[in-house]
Amino acid sequence: MGGENFFNAAAEAFIVTLTYTINYYSGILQLSIYLLIFITFGFALIKIYHSLRALVYCDFEKIKAHKGLYNFRPSPKTPLSVIAAGFFAKAKKHYLEEEKNNLSNKAIPPDAFVRDAAFQFSERYFESKFLEPTSMLASLMPPLGFIGTIMGMVIHFLSNTGGLKSDITTVGIATALYTTFIGLIFYTFLEFLKRFFFTLAQKRIDEGLEAVSDIMASHSIRGGDET
Repeated sequence: MGGENFFNAAAEAFIVTLTYTINYYSGILQLSIYLLIFITFGFALIKIYHSLRALVYCDFEKIKAHKGLYNFRPSPKTPLSVIAAGFFAKAKKHYLEEEKNNLSNKAIPPDAFVRDAAFQFSERYFESKFLEPTSMLASLMPPLGFIGTIMGMVIHFLSNTGGLKSDITTVGIATALYTTFIGLIFYTFLEFLKRFFFTLAQKRIDEGLEAVSDIMASHSIRGGDET
């Protein structure tokens, strides 16, 4: 019996404390939710900018004689088409050098195999560096909006029972509606961009692989031609 009374008293104290906090700090709490949503969206916009920079079109006419294509280092600043082309060129050169120096008894994989490997590498690289962080930030939007909804409804219901000042009832309802609305809008926007970027990334990878194939064919590149 004594334990039950203790827990009842603890629960009542918790409710009173929470009601007091919401009553006197409701504005700060609601503003915090809005700030969290917009800050999270801001980080997502930064990743979107990085994605766009990686998806920028690259004029391969300017890098036909660029030896770095065969010793590329993936970087967030490097266009995705160059990463795909560099992986293909480096892998192809490796196999040609092995054939020339008789370092392997294995048959050289056909270009279609190397191209497929380069495509998968580039696609996975773009997903892990750009799409997955964007997806993670986008997935935070609905929960943050839902937290705002719960907070707004708590303010509204407590106000109706006289636990809160009545002049914040309208603000509570607005928070409940707007945070959900903003969270869903931002989530939809980011998910649309993620899908669009994924499709564009595949196009850029294909462009890079086609360009490097043309470059290697036109210059008749062999294992020892480029260093």
